[in-house]
Amino acid sequence: MKTNRCKQMMVRGASYKQAKFAALAVALLLGLANGATVYADTGDQWTSACVAGLENNGGRGSNAATAYCGCMAKASDQFGGELPGLLAVMASPMVSKMAVFEAQSLTNKKIISTCVKRVEEVFGVITEQSATDIDQPKGIWGDPDVIEAIHSIDFSASQAKVFKSAATDFSNDLRKATARILRDDSDTRRRVKKTQRFLLKRMDEKMFAVLASNQRPRYQTFSQLLLEKIKESVRIGSADLLDTNGIPGGYSH
Repeated sequence: MKTNRCKQMMVRGASYKQAKFAALAVALLLGLANGATVYADTGDQWTSACVAGLENNGGRGSNAATAYCGCMAKASDQFGGELPGLLAVMASPMVSKMAVFEAQSLTNKKIISTCVKRVEEVFGVITEQSATDIDQPKGIWGDPDVIEAIHSIDFSASQAKVFKSAATDFSNDLRKATARILRDDSDTRRRVKKTQRFLLKRMDEKMFAVLASNQRPRYQTFSQLLLEKIKESVRIGSADLLDTNGIPGGYSH
């Protein structure tokens, strides 16, 4: 009896959230259609930074940056969005915008998606290449958990370059070594696991040389997660598990 009641409460809760976002979509569409410019209660500073980020980096909504940023600011105020996260997406270069978007909360993702849709309905779709047109990260480097773990390390700009290089070397070396073992060795499983650990340790050593002490625990969490994702991908036979196109350049200050 209690179980059924809980399920009913969860369904009502989900329906309420969907109704809230539907109402938001209608309100935003009417506001944009009337040419209204919406600003956050926190003032014009956030909106100005958002507009500058969009205009400098391009992407969907940058042809109506003021309306797009105003929409997100108002939605964040009404629905408990996180303005720093929204700004991080808008200020990201095209090559890393999708990775930063995937690291956002569900609320932020809904705000971004709803606002860009409404802006495009009113102002038209931008003709230049958008973030969704770029080859999306595949395999492990496109995994949301891995992206979030990398984001949490909080690399500096110089550390991000080291990470990009170390992760690329690791991916390429492991892919080549695994292919060689599968081709030549009868004791495949043991050697694949041994090679994974050896190459990951080499990558870890490169990163520990440049990380601050407070970053190391977060990096170790990422490293352990990465190894688990690799093991899982090998088990299911994923062909794109080490696609280096998805390796982010870190998240710089």
